Amino acid sequence: MPTKFKPVLYGLGVFAVYILLTYILRLVTNRMPIDAEFLGVFTTNDLLLGLVVSIILTFSHERKKRLK
Repeated sequence: MPTKFKPVLYGLGVFAVYILLTYILRLVTNRMPIDAEFLGVFTTNDLLLGLVVSIILTFSHERKKRLK
C-alpha cells in the first residue's frame, strides 16, 4: 500500500469513529437536532468538527510515527 494512502485511511477511520460516537450519544440521550441536514441526524457543525478532529489526530499520529 502506498505510504501516502495510509494517513488518508487513518483520517477516514477517525472520522467514522467520531460520527459513530456522535450518533450513539444522540440516540442514548434522545437529543436529535431539529435542523439536521445530513441523514436527519448530523448538522454541518458536527461534520466540520469531525473533519477538524480527524485532521488534527492524523497529523499528530503521523508526527509521532516520524519521531520514533
